[in-house]
Amino acid sequence: MNQKDNNKISLFGEFKDKSLENEYLADNMSTSIKATRYLALFYGFILMVFLAADYFAAEEIPLFGNLARLRILFALISMIVFFYANNITDHMNLIYLNTSYQGIIAATYLLSLEQFESLNFFSVLALMVITLGIYLLPNKIMFTQLISAVFSIIFFLYPIKRVTGLGEANIYRIIGYQLIFLAYCNIQYSLTETYKRKKYLANKQAMLLSVMDPLTGIYNRGKFDEEMNKWINMANRYKVTFSIILMDIDDFKKINDKYGHLLGDKVLINVVSQIRKSIRSLDVFARWGGDEFVILLPNTDINQAGVMAERIKGEIFKGLKDMDLHISCSFGVASYRLGDSSHTLLSRADNCLMEAKARGKDRVKF
Repeated sequence: MNQKDNNKISLFGEFKDKSLENEYLADNMSTSIKATRYLALFYGFILMVFLAADYFAAEEIPLFGNLARLRILFALISMIVFFYANNITDHMNLIYLNTSYQGIIAATYLLSLEQFESLNFFSVLALMVITLGIYLLPNKIMFTQLISAVFSIIFFLYPIKRVTGLGEANIYRIIGYQLIFLAYCNIQYSLTETYKRKKYLANKQAMLLSVMDPLTGIYNRGKFDEEMNKWINMANRYKVTFSIILMDIDDFKKINDKYGHLLGDKVLINVVSQIRKSIRSLDVFARWGGDEFVILLPNTDINQAGVMAERIKGEIFKGLKDMDLHISCSFGVASYRLGDSSHTLLSRADNCLMEAKARGKDRVKF
């Protein structure tokens, strides 16, 4: 599957690629948590406000007591959601929380209706308002659709029959209006979520362009400097070690002058491809400039880094021998020492690289 297919968005407003969808949900989790918390607080507050209306609507004290217990229980659950959501670190747990809360919203309303012998038209209006409230909570659309569909079906099977003054024809009209309203909610959700994911992709692409080398697809110098400073801080704080490999392609200018820049670019791309086969996923690989590359090796001492450089040198020789060019590289290796700055560490690696070239090129010096 190519990158374009991975970025496709379904009619539900979700990435078709599950890993990308999970990445988006994780990235957007802080916003979703904030929305969940304050919507729960708002919903709980609104139902407590309705206690006053319940007091005047309920003709019997036991009826008011039942409604009050339902309202207070819902308000307490809403407060639990408000505080619990703030401690969630996994986006799937937030989805489970919101799905449960949506179900509780629907159940609370249906149980409230059961306390009345007869209902009025405001019960129908409340159905639509609560449906909207369910859709406002950040959740996967299929769960929201399921909750709202079950909620609507139960309402039209039981409570609707106790609404006074409604004929059969009007009940069918109300069902039609609710279906239209659900369709509107789904369309609006899909459009909104599609827009948000397109914006996420655009921001992600812009971020990648700002840190990636456009020719080789590896990090650029600015990103490497950022990672280098991060690892220097970690080394000072936690006493961990790391090493860097500074390398360049021997006599690369002659290749450009003799065969042209297009072939030179092809050599750069192929060299990068061979290096990627040798390094680990946690290593930071960047283009330093021109035909120079730099690799940061976390938790790696000088001897291990030297072995890695030798392996890379061998991979480059094997991988590029079919180009009918004698492609070789020289390597300078240095490890972090306490008190090093990025400048002093890179200077040591650069001095080793210069010494490798002075000794005949195609070698590793550390």
